[in-house]
Amino acid sequence: MRKVCIAFLVLTVLLVGQLAVFASPETVAADISGNSNGLVVVTKPKNQKDSTFDNAYIISGYGKEGTTVTLYSFSADDGVYKKIYNETQYVDSDGVTQKASTASEVKIGASGLFMNTIPLAQGANDILVRAENGDKVQLMKLSLTKYSYNLFDIIKSLTN
Repeated sequence: MRKVCIAFLVLTVLLVGQLAVFASPETVAADISGNSNGLVVVTKPKNQKDSTFDNAYIISGYGKEGTTVTLYSFSADDGVYKKIYNETQYVDSDGVTQKASTASEVKIGASGLFMNTIPLAQGANDILVRAENGDKVQLMKLSLTKYSYNLFDIIKSLTN
């Protein structure tokens, strides 16, 4: 029994230690650059710029299997990109509403496809797509604008 407990403990330490290696950083400097260009291709937005009236936006594309894609939003207060977290609500087994926060991070599987939904703030949203596979890092900056349904924004969206 003691050998089983020790083996289980060693296995747990090894597995948990491996999980921490793949975590993306919480913040990324605004002036950072990557060292690769061939890890992912973003297909939505088609260009590096898009606008919407919706509260959320789906960023999608394709890339190399095993690549981790993480989405960041620029914080003007701190001057850095911060990892985006999505808030979801669920009802637990006791009937109490709970909130869960998950990072906008996905690992590309065998299909080669990825997509993630991010919340948008009113106005301009500067987004950083960070793709990492081993020692290769690719960075892409996107600009997404969320308009409101006022007359000025509707006219402005027609000119973009």
